[in-house]
Amino acid sequence: MKKLDIPFILGKHYELWEFDLEVVQDSIQGCESYIYIGKRFNKFLNYPTDRTELIFSFDILEIIIITFQNRYSMYEELCNLISEKLKCSPEVVLKDNLLMSRFTTKTNEVWCVKNNSNIFVIIVKASYPEDVIYKLLEY
Repeated sequence: MKKLDIPFILGKHYELWEFDLEVVQDSIQGCESYIYIGKRFNKFLNYPTDRTELIFSFDILEIIIITFQNRYSMYEELCNLISEKLKCSPEVVLKDNLLMSRFTTKTNEVWCVKNNSNIFVIIVKASYPEDVIYKLLEY
C-alpha cells in the first residue's frame, strides 16, 4: 500500500517476502499466517511496530495485521494519520471492549482497532467479511 508507505501489497505472492517470514499458528482456517521478521518494515507512520503478521490464502497475501502496544493517545494519532494518507474519514464502530475505526477506499479497507493492551492496524481488500476481522481480534 503505497499511500501508507508499507512494503506489502495485498494480492501479491508469498515468494516476495518468503525469506523474511516466520511461520506461526494460523489465525484463519484455510490460510497460512506468518510473522514478518525482515528489516525493511519496523515502523508504520513513524510509530515503531511490535509485530507484523501477514496472512496468505493459496500463497496470495490477503490480510496485513500490524500490532502496537497501546500507548497514551496513539490510537487517535494513528487514525488521524491514516485518514490524512487515505483522504477519507473513518466509520467508528464500538463492539464489546473494542474501539474500531474503518477506513474504506476503492480497493482496500484499513481497520484501526484498540483494546486494553494493543492497537491493531488491519489491512484487507474492500468488502472483506467483518466476521473475519472480529475473529482475528479474538485470536
